[in-house]
Amino acid sequence: MIIKTIISCEDNITEQNRRLNIQKNCFDLLGFDVIIDANLKPWLLEVNLSPSLSADSSLDFHIKTNLISDTFNLVGIKER
Repeated sequence: MIIKTIISCEDNITEQNRRLNIQKNCFDLLGFDVIIDANLKPWLLEVNLSPSLSADSSLDFHIKTNLISDTFNLVGIKER
């Protein structure tokens, strides 16, 4: 579902990068809100261009700190 969503807007993203003259690699952190129904079928509710990274609970804090760490690792910033 997430890959298909990204592919569906690939042309728009490519055109935006061309208009902004972005010639190097860049990335966006997107937030996908998904709900799973009684039959375990996922439904995409929305995609957030600027997802909140604030944490309202210890579980939320754990998930988001790992997300930030993984994001930095993916772009080549390693922990010292």
